[in-house]
Amino acid sequence: MPLPPPPGHPLSSFVVQVPKNQIYRVPPPENAQIQEKYRMAAKKRKRKLPCLNYFICFLLVLLVIGLIIGTAILVVYFCFSPKGPVFSISSLVVKQRKGSPPTYNVKLKIKNPNEKMGITYTSEEDDLKLTYWKKTLGWGEFPSLEQKKGNSNEVNIKVNGVKDKPLPQTVKKSMSGKRPISLGMNIETPLVFNVWILKMWRRNMEVKCKFRVSTMGEGTKIVSQVCNTKLA
Repeated sequence: MPLPPPPGHPLSSFVVQVPKNQIYRVPPPENAQIQEKYRMAAKKRKRKLPCLNYFICFLLVLLVIGLIIGTAILVVYFCFSPKGPVFSISSLVVKQRKGSPPTYNVKLKIKNPNEKMGITYTSEEDDLKLTYWKKTLGWGEFPSLEQKKGNSNEVNIKVNGVKDKPLPQTVKKSMSGKRPISLGMNIETPLVFNVWILKMWRRNMEVKCKFRVSTMGEGTKIVSQVCNTKLA
């Protein structure tokens, strides 16, 4: 007959048997290789982070500089808002030669309305056109000019008549008599607005003039005119 168990809850004990060849007193060499891999990966991360930080700082510096420059340009633009020059035709003289197209000497008055900016005009070939209705009478070259702030200047431009094209009959009659006639003049040329020694804005200028003369013969007088300037 079996004896009853002793009173209370006795502690259980287990015996674990491990093969002798799997007991290590020194960590296996594989552990050292794994640890070396982790260490090298950590070093690479540390190297990448400073480079990334430097790059971000560089971008922030560029952004701040760009904002400062942009703000300065806006302030200068609104304080020195550029206005287009004002043109008017002072006189027109027509010279005729037998066997050659006529030449037109045009005198222009140019006013710089900007009180804080000078204007530099750039000359380009055939940038001035003289017209009668939709027909071109001749081409001329607007001269290079340095104009100070608020100044007015006069320039003389020689317009050469178009070769191998007959003049309109109305123009011929006005040249030979005292008949008034309406003409047009277009100018397209680049210009630069200057503030002190700084070249701030480069614009393309287009001037359109419609004017009427008493005659295209001797004693030509400007009867009326309207000139508009556009900047692009």
